[in-house]
Amino acid sequence: MPHPGPAVPSPKLLAIQKDFQQIASMAGFLNSAFDLPQLRLFFTLYGRISVANEAEGLAITPRLQAWCERVATQLREDSSSSIMPPQIQLSAPQPLPNGESWYVVGNLTFNTKVTETSYQRVRTAVLAAYQAASVLREKAIIPGPDEPLVPGRKGDES
Repeated sequence: MPHPGPAVPSPKLLAIQKDFQQIASMAGFLNSAFDLPQLRLFFTLYGRISVANEAEGLAITPRLQAWCERVATQLREDSSSSIMPPQIQLSAPQPLPNGESWYVVGNLTFNTKVTETSYQRVRTAVLAAYQAASVLREKAIIPGPDEPLVPGRKGDES
């Protein structure tokens, strides 16, 4: 009897992988591997904020660190601890190549495993985290501790 060969992921698991890759492209990237019946996910999320100069970058770094910690906590809570504790790294302030301004980056790296039936809670947590990073990048404002990471979509106050 011939050997059946390697196990092939289901179409649904392949679709889940593609969905997570699209979410990650908002503000980072994703590496993944199949460990059937699970999909292993290795995310990098970056929150980048532009500043006028190096001094402003150094001054805002503690607030960016706090933002990263809030996102990390929210990822764990929203996923019911399915997502492993994120690792946080902050860059020193860097000048843009054109020299007009500077930026500071906070990276979160985290991983999890999902199955065809368990991915929805993780998806919701990851989507919220990447939306928070996109908002930070676009608005260049770190929300305060009492403000939501992602402003409400209904009836935007803008």
